[in-house]
Amino acid sequence: MGAALALALSACGQQNTGGEENAPGEGDGEDDRYERDDDDRTAEGDVQVLNFHGDENGFPDQRPEDYVATEFTTFSDMEWDEWHEDGARGEGEVLGTWCMDQGCQDDPYDVDVELADPVDVDGTPYFSTYTITDYGDMPEEQRQALDDADGGRLAVPSQTD
Repeated sequence: MGAALALALSACGQQNTGGEENAPGEGDGEDDRYERDDDDRTAEGDVQVLNFHGDENGFPDQRPEDYVATEFTTFSDMEWDEWHEDGARGEGEVLGTWCMDQGCQDDPYDVDVELADPVDVDGTPYFSTYTITDYGDMPEEQRQALDDADGGRLAVPSQTD
Protein backbone atom coordinates (compact mmCIF):
# COMPACT_ATOMS: atom_id res chain seq x y z
CA MET A 1 0.00 0.00 0.00
CA GLY A 2 2.85 2.40 0.85
CA ALA A 3 4.43 1.94 -2.57
CA ALA A 4 1.08 2.64 -4.22
CA LEU A 5 0.70 5.88 -2.27
CA ALA A 6 4.26 6.92 -3.14
CA LEU A 7 3.58 6.19 -6.78
CA ALA A 8 0.33 8.16 -6.65
CA LEU A 9 2.07 11.11 -5.03
CA SER A 10 4.97 11.00 -7.44
CA ALA A 11 2.54 10.98 -10.34
CA CYS A 12 0.78 13.95 -8.76
CA GLY A 13 4.12 15.71 -8.57
CA GLN A 14 4.55 15.23 -12.32
CA GLN A 15 1.53 17.31 -13.30
CA ASN A 16 3.70 19.99 -14.92
CA THR A 17 1.97 20.30 -18.26
CA GLY A 18 3.97 23.23 -19.54
CA GLY A 19 5.79 20.95 -21.97
CA GLU A 20 9.14 22.53 -21.10
CA GLU A 21 12.02 20.90 -19.36
CA ASN A 22 13.26 22.82 -16.36
CA ALA A 23 16.40 24.70 -17.29
CA PRO A 24 19.33 24.22 -14.95
CA GLY A 25 19.31 26.82 -12.21
CA GLU A 26 21.51 29.78 -12.82
CA GLY A 27 23.95 30.54 -10.05
CA ASP A 28 23.63 33.71 -8.11
CA GLY A 29 27.38 34.05 -7.81
CA GLU A 30 27.13 33.68 -4.03
CA ASP A 31 29.90 31.06 -3.86
CA ASP A 32 31.09 27.83 -5.41
CA ARG A 33 30.34 25.46 -2.52
CA TYR A 34 27.52 23.90 -4.52
CA GLU A 35 29.54 22.70 -7.49
CA ARG A 36 27.42 21.14 -10.21
CA ASP A 37 28.19 18.12 -12.34
CA ASP A 38 26.88 17.41 -15.86
CA ASP A 39 23.47 16.37 -14.50
CA ASP A 40 23.06 19.68 -12.62
CA ARG A 41 23.37 17.83 -9.32
CA THR A 42 25.46 19.05 -6.44
CA ALA A 43 28.92 17.49 -6.35
CA GLU A 44 29.16 13.98 -4.93
CA GLY A 45 29.68 13.80 -1.18
CA ASP A 46 27.22 16.54 -0.26
CA VAL A 47 24.09 15.73 1.73
CA GLN A 48 21.26 14.15 -0.26
CA VAL A 49 17.53 13.58 0.11
CA LEU A 50 15.78 10.42 -1.03
CA ASN A 51 13.32 11.66 -3.66
CA PHE A 52 10.44 9.48 -4.91
CA HIS A 53 9.38 11.93 -7.64
CA GLY A 54 8.68 9.72 -10.66
CA ASP A 55 10.50 6.74 -9.09
CA GLU A 56 8.79 4.52 -6.52
CA ASN A 57 12.21 3.23 -5.39
CA GLY A 58 13.53 6.74 -4.81
CA PHE A 59 16.82 8.27 -5.90
CA PRO A 60 19.43 10.51 -4.25
CA ASP A 61 18.82 14.16 -5.01
CA GLN A 62 19.90 17.64 -3.93
CA ARG A 63 18.03 20.91 -4.10
CA PRO A 64 15.04 19.26 -5.80
CA GLU A 65 12.39 21.54 -7.24
CA ASP A 66 9.82 18.75 -6.87
CA TYR A 67 10.46 16.49 -3.89
CA VAL A 68 8.28 13.52 -2.96
CA ALA A 69 9.66 13.22 0.56
CA THR A 70 7.50 10.40 1.93
CA GLU A 71 4.50 8.38 0.89
CA PHE A 72 2.39 11.09 2.54
CA THR A 73 4.13 14.40 1.75
CA THR A 74 5.34 16.19 -1.38
CA PHE A 75 7.15 19.51 -1.64
CA SER A 76 6.85 21.32 -4.98
CA ASP A 77 8.13 24.47 -6.66
CA MET A 78 10.96 24.49 -4.12
CA GLU A 79 13.63 27.17 -4.12
CA TRP A 80 16.53 26.36 -1.81
CA ASP A 81 18.27 29.29 -0.10
CA GLU A 82 20.77 27.07 1.72
CA TRP A 83 22.07 23.53 1.29
CA HIS A 84 25.04 22.45 3.39
CA GLU A 85 26.25 19.55 5.52
CA ASP A 86 24.21 20.53 8.58
CA GLY A 87 20.95 21.54 6.98
CA ALA A 88 19.02 23.04 4.13
CA ARG A 89 16.44 25.80 3.99
CA GLY A 90 13.96 26.58 1.25
CA GLU A 91 10.50 27.74 0.35
CA GLY A 92 7.82 26.31 -1.86
CA GLU A 93 4.58 24.38 -1.59
CA VAL A 94 3.53 21.30 0.35
CA LEU A 95 0.73 18.83 -0.32
CA GLY A 96 -0.02 15.23 0.45
CA THR A 97 -2.47 12.54 1.37
CA TRP A 98 -3.10 14.32 4.67
CA CYS A 99 -4.80 17.27 2.92
CA MET A 100 -6.47 15.69 -0.12
CA ASP A 101 -9.92 16.22 1.39
CA GLN A 102 -9.13 19.96 1.52
CA GLY A 103 -8.18 20.16 -2.18
CA CYS A 104 -4.47 20.74 -1.62
CA GLN A 105 -3.58 18.76 -4.76
CA ASP A 106 -4.91 21.70 -6.78
CA ASP A 107 -3.98 24.44 -4.31
CA PRO A 108 -0.92 23.42 -2.23
CA TYR A 109 0.07 25.29 0.90
CA ASP A 110 2.96 27.79 0.73
CA VAL A 111 5.62 26.91 3.31
CA ASP A 112 9.18 27.53 4.40
CA VAL A 113 10.98 24.31 5.33
CA GLU A 114 14.28 23.29 6.92
CA LEU A 115 15.92 19.90 6.42
CA ALA A 116 18.28 18.57 9.10
CA ASP A 117 19.75 15.62 10.98
CA PRO A 118 21.89 13.98 8.28
CA VAL A 119 22.36 10.23 8.68
CA ASP A 120 25.03 8.19 6.93
CA VAL A 121 23.77 5.49 4.58
CA ASP A 122 26.58 3.49 2.99
CA GLY A 123 28.91 6.48 3.06
CA THR A 124 26.41 9.03 1.76
CA PRO A 125 24.73 11.52 4.12
CA TYR A 126 20.95 11.99 3.80
CA PHE A 127 18.77 14.54 5.58
CA SER A 128 16.37 12.63 7.83
CA THR A 129 14.04 15.29 9.25
CA TYR A 130 12.17 18.39 8.16
CA THR A 131 10.61 21.28 10.05
CA ILE A 132 8.07 23.68 8.63
CA THR A 133 9.24 27.10 9.81
CA ASP A 134 6.45 29.12 8.18
CA TYR A 135 3.08 27.52 7.47
CA GLY A 136 1.68 30.47 5.54
CA ASP A 137 -2.12 30.22 5.53
CA MET A 138 -2.26 26.49 6.37
CA PRO A 139 -5.07 25.95 8.91
CA GLU A 140 -4.16 24.44 12.28
CA GLU A 141 -6.15 21.29 11.46
CA GLN A 142 -3.96 20.69 8.39
CA ARG A 143 -0.78 21.45 10.35
CA GLN A 144 -1.73 18.70 12.76
CA ALA A 145 -2.61 16.32 9.92
CA LEU A 146 0.81 16.94 8.34
CA ASP A 147 2.54 16.24 11.65
CA ASP A 148 0.45 13.12 12.21
CA ALA A 149 1.27 11.84 8.70
CA ASP A 150 5.03 11.60 9.00
CA GLY A 151 6.08 13.51 12.13
CA GLY A 152 8.70 15.55 10.31
CA ARG A 153 10.63 12.43 9.28
CA LEU A 154 12.08 12.10 5.78
CA ALA A 155 12.54 8.78 4.03
CA VAL A 156 16.15 7.60 3.81
CA PRO A 157 17.56 4.58 1.97
CA SER A 158 18.08 1.29 3.78
CA GLN A 159 21.61 0.25 4.70
CA THR A 160 22.96 -2.40 2.32
CA ASP A 161 25.48 -4.02 4.66
